Amino acid sequence: MKSLRQQLLQWLLLSIAAGSTLIGILVYWNEKVEVDELYNAHLQQIATLLANQLRGIDLGKLNLPKSPPENSDSRWDEENYLIQIWDKHGVLYGSVSPVADTAVAPVPLDAKTGFHRRHIAGQSWRIYRADSDNFIVQIAQPEAARRATINEISVRILLPLLLQIPLLAALAWFAIRRGLLPLDGLSRDIAARKPGALTPIDTAQLPEDLRTLADALNDLLVRLDLALQQQRNFVADAAHELRTPITALQLQLDLLQRAKTTEDHALALAALNNGVRRATALIQQLLLIARTETPQSAVATDIALQKIATAIIEQHLPLARSRDIDLGVTQLDSICIRGVAADIEAVFDNLLSNAIRYTPPGGKVDVAIYRTDRAAIVEVTDTGIGIPPDERTRIFDRFYRLLIPQSENVMDDGNGLGLAIVKSICDRYGATITVETGPDGTGSRFHVRWPSI
Repeated sequence: MKSLRQQLLQWLLLSIAAGSTLIGILVYWNEKVEVDELYNAHLQQIATLLANQLRGIDLGKLNLPKSPPENSDSRWDEENYLIQIWDKHGVLYGSVSPVADTAVAPVPLDAKTGFHRRHIAGQSWRIYRADSDNFIVQIAQPEAARRATINEISVRILLPLLLQIPLLAALAWFAIRRGLLPLDGLSRDIAARKPGALTPIDTAQLPEDLRTLADALNDLLVRLDLALQQQRNFVADAAHELRTPITALQLQLDLLQRAKTTEDHALALAALNNGVRRATALIQQLLLIARTETPQSAVATDIALQKIATAIIEQHLPLARSRDIDLGVTQLDSICIRGVAADIEAVFDNLLSNAIRYTPPGGKVDVAIYRTDRAAIVEVTDTGIGIPPDERTRIFDRFYRLLIPQSENVMDDGNGLGLAIVKSICDRYGATITVETGPDGTGSRFHVRWPSI
């Protein structure tokens, strides 16, 4: 692709050439009209003057020549005219012309007075006829002589116009080069930056057009810095969170190796299995949240919410029954949204898992799916321990966990990533998620508003 300088110079030269061509055409046309009007006026004035001067004179005494003199020129100029005197009966008395070829191509008498155009022997003539009492005066001039005059005048006028094109091209190149210096400076500033330098670009000295570009780059740098900071925080938090289960696994493995009785061995093995399960769940959650925060590569399709909700509820029924929790559906409308099935499944899975884990035995967890205001609504309501109002925004942060009193009979074995995953997926799809107290004043209700199709 051509550089910006080349494209600007090319378009400027094309514009200059097109403008010069248009001006040349207009100048030539204007000169043609002016010259035709001038010489037509000359023809009319000469014919009228001769008719008035010769009025009442005996034409037989004029002794006018009927052919050009022997030393006459053979080339018509713009000031040359053929002057003819005719009687009333159309008989030529004589003619006056400085050009020798009029005898070869005689100009006949026109039938009417005024201006006429005739083609004689392949040549176009402009003729004016004026009548008097006893004779007729006719003035003729070849139009080729006029064209030569027009061409000569046009060349004199247009030559400076043509000569200025190279000068304008040089000035345009200089102006473009000078005008793009701020862009060169901006390019050098960006190229000289180190990979980790995300400070905003100084826009104080930039022109207005480049300032808009620089502002967009600064906005990108701010968002990139925020994303990198989030990534650094995530890595740090993940390393911190993984340190505990890995240390626990090492201790449990040591206990298993030191176990001497069958009972101690079984208890140590059970603890080790539980630790492996928790570490595996944590790693899976970390991988899932990392996937949700990367650009989507899977192709979005039409997703039926009721089918995914039914499948995820069936997966969680064993856990709910083991904790004596009533897991059911209060409303299940047929609604489709646009998305990736794995993402929608992750939303239902984490919301239901969170509700079941933090609901004491004997409680209820209900799922509702319905449509309102051209949006799909997903609600998960539980009769659990509830979420204090001042913590309802923090629960969507990574690794944030509520402080649960030991007296509460709940499964406090989460890792603080489930709701963060749900929030990340909702943000990507333009959905909103809120949490409020349950309808009977206990527990929690998670309300997801999803754009429907």
